[in-house]
Amino acid sequence: MTYTFEYSKRFRDIIIDMHRESERLPFHEGYIKAHLGGPDSNLSKFIREICPEIAHHCGDISSKRVLDFGCGTGATTAALAMICSDVVAFDIDERSVSICRERLREHGLSGRVEVLCAPDFGEVIDKAGEFDFILVNAVLEHIPLSRRGLRRRILRMLFDILKVKGYMYISGTPNRLWPIDGHTTGLWWIPWTKPGSRRAYSKAIRAGRHFENLGNRSKGPLGLEERGAWGATFFEIRGYLRGKRYEIVNLLPGHDKHLSYTRHTENIQRRIFDFLIYYLFTKWAKIPMTALAPGIENLAIRKVGK
Repeated sequence: MTYTFEYSKRFRDIIIDMHRESERLPFHEGYIKAHLGGPDSNLSKFIREICPEIAHHCGDISSKRVLDFGCGTGATTAALAMICSDVVAFDIDERSVSICRERLREHGLSGRVEVLCAPDFGEVIDKAGEFDFILVNAVLEHIPLSRRGLRRRILRMLFDILKVKGYMYISGTPNRLWPIDGHTTGLWWIPWTKPGSRRAYSKAIRAGRHFENLGNRSKGPLGLEERGAWGATFFEIRGYLRGKRYEIVNLLPGHDKHLSYTRHTENIQRRIFDFLIYYLFTKWAKIPMTALAPGIENLAIRKVGK
């Protein structure tokens, strides 16, 4: 079932204005559509594809306290608020948070969500409190690897405010094991270069896939990192949580045989990929299938103790 939502002209104009700086990029129109409410928007895709996956891996979260970490313009926040009555949304970008609040007003969901904004989550962590479910959707790739220790600090901070038996759900992040940057530039080999590489940055500039006036928080290679060109890996995430007590739900029986349970297509290529990855890596090496896919999707991490 496809969900769509018709936003007001005012909201559409806000989204168009937000992306005015990216008009020279080949993905410009796609960026605008993604932030609205059509069938291919982030909102619709999250409701159609990710919410059922969350229910499959984590159960019913409607009565749970939920954090949408890195909420951006609030597509995921609105989708979560349609299900849950106690949602907190956080982002470091004031403009995105302003749009998130406007989106929630258009949906009539403002009363279900507390929206927080600060340069660092640590500044509002006490106010945020503890959670049963934390969504980290399309976020990790935007946290620069060249700022050493930042990703680790953030993930461990989030894990610490997760209640025992609660879930951290990581999705929508490009897998750096794959050589093509399908997320930001569409260019080959960038994910395999050193994060923040000036050579990769120059290549993206020459190809017309990155500009200095895109509204990035930072200039130079760091700005390209913040757009998400280097992705992340499952093994990196696992390393950040070393010493914490958790289980990877995607390795448990009933959760381990498909990359996606709600979008599983029965074409021959997909069946072969699922079969090979499951028997070569998941079953014997205890590596979840999403760890080897083009994107880290629907990775459910359950906290089992303090």
